[in-house]
Amino acid sequence: MNRKPCLVLICIVVLMVVTGCSKKGPASKVVVEVPSGFTGDFLLEMGVKEAPPLEKRGDAFVVTVPRDGKLVTSTLLTNPQPTFQNSSDGGIWGYSHLIFTTGDGIPTGGKIEFFVGTRKEYEAEQGRKNHSEGFAVSPVASTA
Repeated sequence: MNRKPCLVLICIVVLMVVTGCSKKGPASKVVVEVPSGFTGDFLLEMGVKEAPPLEKRGDAFVVTVPRDGKLVTSTLLTNPQPTFQNSSDGGIWGYSHLIFTTGDGIPTGGKIEFFVGTRKEYEAEQGRKNHSEGFAVSPVASTA
């Protein structure tokens, strides 16, 4: 009995299963347009049913940062590949991408966040965020 063809077949099947079970889909090209004069936090909430979809130019989605830094869309980018067109005076800091999923891994929503400004402004904003965590209202002790 020749084991070599059997071993090759098993390796091929394992490779196909591993490739098929990969959670990341193909990368979506995303152009993020930061307007001149914008500084501060940016938050993109994705997968919101009643919100409009993101604009698409060619094969890339376009995100134009609004003045208030918040944008909501029905589009859900599970594996974005961002390119920044930064017309502001600051840099892009703290980029993060988060996808919310069901227990069986189906994407249901997500968010993209980053900060635009100088490094000093970014660090100050991070300091404010870190100090504001905790209880918004004093916890009440239960006597029951």
